[in-house]
Amino acid sequence: NWDEEDQDEETKEEKPLRRDKDLEFLFQEVVRDNSKDEYLQRDLHSKKSDSKYKEMLVSELVELINSNRVLVVSGETGCGKTTQVTQFILDDHINRGVGSMCRVVCTQPRRISAISVAERVAAERAESVGNGNSCGYQIRLQSRLPRRQGSILYCTTGIILQWLRSDPLLSSISHLVLDEIHERNLQSDVLLIIVKNLLKVRNDLKIILMSATLNAEKFSKYFDNCPMIHIPGLTFPVEEYLLEDIVEMTRYCPQSQDRRSSWKKSFWQGRNSRPEKEEKEREYQESWPCYARTLQGRYSDSTIQALEMLDGDEKIDLELILALIRHIVLNEGEGAILVFLPGWDNISTLNDLLTAQQMFRSDNFVIIPLHSLMPTVNQTQVFKRPPPGVRKIVIATNIAETSITIDDVVYVIDGGKIKETNFDTNNNISTMTAEWVSLANAKQRKGRAGRFVRVTVMSEMRSALKTCLWVRFLLFGIQASCHRFPSSHASPFCRLQTRKELKNALDHTENLTALGFHLARLPVEPHIGKLILFGALLGCLDPVLTIAASLSFKDPFFIPLGKEKMADMRRRVLSRNSKSDHLTIVNAVTGWEEAKRRGARSEKDYCWDNFLSANTLQMLHNMKGQFAEHLMHTGFVSSSDPKDPTSNINSDNEKLIKAVIVAGLYPKVAMIRPSFSKKRPGVKVYTQADGKVCIHPKSVNAEENDFNYTWLIYHLKMRTSSIFLYDCTEVSPFSLLFFGGDITIQKDEGQETIAVDQWIVFRSPARIAHLVKSLKKELDSLLEEKISNPAPVDWNNRQSKDCAVITAIIDLITTQEKPTGGSKDYGRPWASSSREKHIYFKDEDDDDDD
Repeated sequence: NWDEEDQDEETKEEKPLRRDKDLEFLFQEVVRDNSKDEYLQRDLHSKKSDSKYKEMLVSELVELINSNRVLVVSGETGCGKTTQVTQFILDDHINRGVGSMCRVVCTQPRRISAISVAERVAAERAESVGNGNSCGYQIRLQSRLPRRQGSILYCTTGIILQWLRSDPLLSSISHLVLDEIHERNLQSDVLLIIVKNLLKVRNDLKIILMSATLNAEKFSKYFDNCPMIHIPGLTFPVEEYLLEDIVEMTRYCPQSQDRRSSWKKSFWQGRNSRPEKEEKEREYQESWPCYARTLQGRYSDSTIQALEMLDGDEKIDLELILALIRHIVLNEGEGAILVFLPGWDNISTLNDLLTAQQMFRSDNFVIIPLHSLMPTVNQTQVFKRPPPGVRKIVIATNIAETSITIDDVVYVIDGGKIKETNFDTNNNISTMTAEWVSLANAKQRKGRAGRFVRVTVMSEMRSALKTCLWVRFLLFGIQASCHRFPSSHASPFCRLQTRKELKNALDHTENLTALGFHLARLPVEPHIGKLILFGALLGCLDPVLTIAASLSFKDPFFIPLGKEKMADMRRRVLSRNSKSDHLTIVNAVTGWEEAKRRGARSEKDYCWDNFLSANTLQMLHNMKGQFAEHLMHTGFVSSSDPKDPTSNINSDNEKLIKAVIVAGLYPKVAMIRPSFSKKRPGVKVYTQADGKVCIHPKSVNAEENDFNYTWLIYHLKMRTSSIFLYDCTEVSPFSLLFFGGDITIQKDEGQETIAVDQWIVFRSPARIAHLVKSLKKELDSLLEEKISNPAPVDWNNRQSKDCAVITAIIDLITTQEKPTGGSKDYGRPWASSSREKHIYFKDEDDDDDD
């Protein structure tokens, strides 16, 4: 999700009276102002006499920054990099009488980090954040800007990427501080590439890279061996315990005595494993008993035996963590306990284990799960100190590593794993697996505690479509082509898929087309950008913007522990039998808007009854306004109101909205087939690339058996324990024919067939096939014209060609006949007189009897 906003196409000289708020700080003119310099000096002097102000000395750090264009600053968590380095820079400039020329911008990997750090720095400077003071922040859809000159701004990485589109030189910025750069992701990597090239044309720009100690040399080498400086020290002394220490002190013994044999069996019988991963796993499993034996004499025999039994286990032993928590509670001093676990399933299970024991059900404990699926109102407790005699236990994902600080944590239990989203370039699929954390992650977690208790930690891209467009848009003077993204090691299949999915956005020379230009400027990935544009062109703007906002941010549903089934039921009720996760969110947001109009109490009750987050719903509402404003500026709609009647003439047409979803998300298509298995009744789902896949349990279609058609469109597909479609919508053949890929007409066994990209094939009467192809050609021509010369469709002039073509297609989609045989009649998917050509997929892991 790109954390940025849209901006006007006008240059600075031509900018209109109203400019996007997210560009306000960037375009504030900076010139040397002697009177401002004197004021800043007086202001700083007065602050130094204030007891709230934290005195900072000019040091080697400032000298290195002033004498070098790039500097890498490394240091452990708690050393003050994020809050102090920016202040060193600003105060040095003020003391030298050139404060008016200093504008420090510091990037943060997360929104919550940008806000919390800005508030901390402002407090240290005896100020409030923003309001024309020296420190402020800017994140997507929210900002509290500092004064124009002599200031520090904390922002997300995406904001900088947005600024670069309007001012590729970042002309008004004097110092760019890239914080937490060891947290590698797509945005930060792209920004590092751009910044390195930016230095070639801006001699006055200072770049400060801030990294964990272990990664500092890599970044120094990337920037031509620039100098490094290390900030030593931790805020608190930390005592570290490893797995063998924990087992010894708790006298823990794994419950199952044959666990070693079970993992060996599963290892050798595993299917679809990568050879290199198998070899690495085998080396680890063979070496572990040798390591355990080296502990003899230092640890008891029972400990060594327990360690051998824990060997090679892919799962975190939550029973061991439970035993460790009990040990801390019964034998150690007061203080909050922070437990790091990789995901929701581990957090939920550990919470159940704790609450199953009478000890932890008492008022002496506050257990707080910290996860994005949890209600925000519950998670605010994490920052509150409990009353004396009450111990707080926080069970968190890696969000607690760097994004937040829980200042009363004394004990940290590190489960040693982290869920990471990667991109498998060989199979062109995102994967999310629990991996061993790196030493850099482990040290970040270590810094969360005053005293530190730790379970052992073992050492040791997503889709690049948006990157392709952004590189073409952002990298001025750089010869970059989309075939370089993903990396040069990407498979030919992956490169082919990248070009296929960016079809019409890049021309044959890989330069941006008119569509590519609009998609690059929208603050979303290309698929969602296409969704937004088609929603505007086809007159169903409001519901489509709701879908686009949820896909680019997150859906508004949360899942309270212990109420998972009830939450699933409410979600299915909100789906209204649409067989669509996307329309379920539209219905949820529409209901929230109606409840909000009735008053705060009604809104609160609605959210509570339907397991919805009011904060997320408000964020989606704000994002819709942002998208609509962009569409108005570029000419696609006439109003910045998402609910403008002229842009929503077809918003009640559910079938059309599903067709627009196809227009945006194609070629992410899956096929439904009936399952005649006695063991697994219902349906099976297949994709062209993967064969059999599963619908994720949280989808409203997860247990659906009665589909009207045989095709699903989806946005997110990810491999975890299996390949899951996390969201999907049932769509009709006409939707695929008009808004999918290229269509061709052929003969099959003497009968006409019409196919989408030659793999989604329907048998059809020749008359209908040729009618569809002609209308599709007219639609493509119309869309090309509208994209090149944006203008709202005049729905009042039904005689105009564009209105006539769109209306004809809408009528066909809307009146498409439902299969007479219901879900059982899979041979008749789109009209009583036509039959779908059966397509069979490889079903390697299917042991059903059908």
